[in-house]
Amino acid sequence: MSTFSSTYGPAAMFASVAEYVRSVEEPHYDMDVHTVTLLLNGQHGEFDLVIEATDKDMEEHRWEGVAHRSGGVAQFGEVEVR
Repeated sequence: MSTFSSTYGPAAMFASVAEYVRSVEEPHYDMDVHTVTLLLNGQHGEFDLVIEATDKDMEEHRWEGVAHRSGGVAQFGEVEVR
């Protein structure tokens, strides 16, 4: 069994994740993304996505979503930093 069974392998998922990294940086030029985490979640079978960034005032920001193995990201949004 393969983690990425689609025709494009992991490329489709990583391309989607890259779009979301850009969406965090580009509209907010004061954001510096420093961490991108993908963790395979056995409960829903896709990857939990976390993007962490620091703004120009050195405040931490965090976005979470679900990255699909076949491409695309769902339930993406900024959450309160714990």
